[in-house]
Amino acid sequence: MRTPQPHPCADDRDQVREFVETVLRTGFMLTDLLGNILDAMPDDAFPGESPAEVLVEMLTGSIRPVADAAGPHAVLDATALLGAMADRTLIDLRAAAELARRR
Repeated sequence: MRTPQPHPCADDRDQVREFVETVLRTGFMLTDLLGNILDAMPDDAFPGESPAEVLVEMLTGSIRPVADAAGPHAVLDATALLGAMADRTLIDLRAAAELARRR
């Protein structure tokens, strides 16, 4: 599986667009990866534990070195940015739905 990488011409493109594409590629990759692992995993792989929770813990362990290297402020900023992106997307979607209803 390939790690999502920024577009090679990132300097020539809109940085926000590049960020959105990276978020989407990474989200799709992680969703597919964890879904495929869960589907292939025997029901008794982690007796007494939620397989999804175990996989999230494993993923956290994989990501932790990168997050630690970036530092706590970068992690907090990235978390806040992703949350704000989700909020803004839902706000705009609701506004578009409201406009469509008025037509």
